[in-house]
Amino acid sequence: MSLLATAAFVFILVAGNVVQQVIGAVSAGRVDGWQALELLGLLFPTVLPYALPMGLLTGVLMTFGRMGADAEITAMKSAGVSLWRIAMPVWVGAALLAAFSAWLNLQAGPEAENGFQRILAGSAGANPASLIVPGKLNRQFKGLLIRVESKEGELLRGFRLWQVDDRGGVCETLHAATARLALADDANGRPVLRVRLSDAQLTARDGHDLLDQRPESFTSAKEATLEFPREESGHVAYVKRLRMMTAEELLHAMEAGWQLAPDAPAAERAAEVMRLKVQLMFRLATAVSVFSLALLAVPLAVSVGRSETNVNAGLALGVALTYYLMTSMATWVKVPSMHPEALVMMPNVAVIGVACWLMRRAASR
Repeated sequence: MSLLATAAFVFILVAGNVVQQVIGAVSAGRVDGWQALELLGLLFPTVLPYALPMGLLTGVLMTFGRMGADAEITAMKSAGVSLWRIAMPVWVGAALLAAFSAWLNLQAGPEAENGFQRILAGSAGANPASLIVPGKLNRQFKGLLIRVESKEGELLRGFRLWQVDDRGGVCETLHAATARLALADDANGRPVLRVRLSDAQLTARDGHDLLDQRPESFTSAKEATLEFPREESGHVAYVKRLRMMTAEELLHAMEAGWQLAPDAPAAERAAEVMRLKVQLMFRLATAVSVFSLALLAVPLAVSVGRSETNVNAGLALGVALTYYLMTSMATWVKVPSMHPEALVMMPNVAVIGVACWLMRRAASR
């Protein structure tokens, strides 16, 4: 039952990503059939850690709910088998799945997400504009933030670009009526992102130099072409986000720094370390939830004692939504002194506490 429920949740999560990203890339001609299958395969390690807790919770609630409604648990307890012993195989399996989920969250999932974005970015070599989604802030180009109002093929309308430094500060802001993007090499053979603009306006923040590869300094121009450096010829140097970093990379970033300069203020450094710790602990909390929710599901199902599938499924959904709401609220805390990295784990502690209390009550009946 848990396997079927997990498969259903995986299908829902994968289908959303397929419609949003894979089908769009195929229809735009950016990836071929084999690449689309590879992208599809890379989605599973990223969504499975979120489907496992829901699937196991639903399966255990349905199974033990029916057993309780049919008096099977009462019969086993009458034969001398305690509820703890009945539930032990489920909890052992949940603990093993939690370890598997931790590996997915800390290693396999980030690597799969990184590979997914690498394929999409690499496929945009002939048409980098295909990476741009109108109406959204696009971070696919390292060191640049881009937003456009609409897109007609390779032509971008209502073009806005912000160049940022290593600390995330805005160096330059550029507005243009239209823009075209192309991957090219400059006169010295270095890979660049070439941006051709019409009706452009360029402003720079104090303390930052304008681009070396621009036309003569301007505040506005009818036609202009700018070149931004890239790291790898033939590919887009996409931004590696937190969800694409393995546990080892997160720990290294805490030690050596991530987006801040070595001389950054202590407050900014503490905020960055906090953000990295929260990301790491959130992944661990998601893995632990596989066990904690399964621990809660057994006494909850026995206490409710309903055999109806829709009732148990609704109960599972309510419990899962409450848990994820509590976890999300913990990630909203941005004050390092409140230790949000520890708060992220508190919903699991609360669930385990409630599960033990319900289990003692159910076992004593």
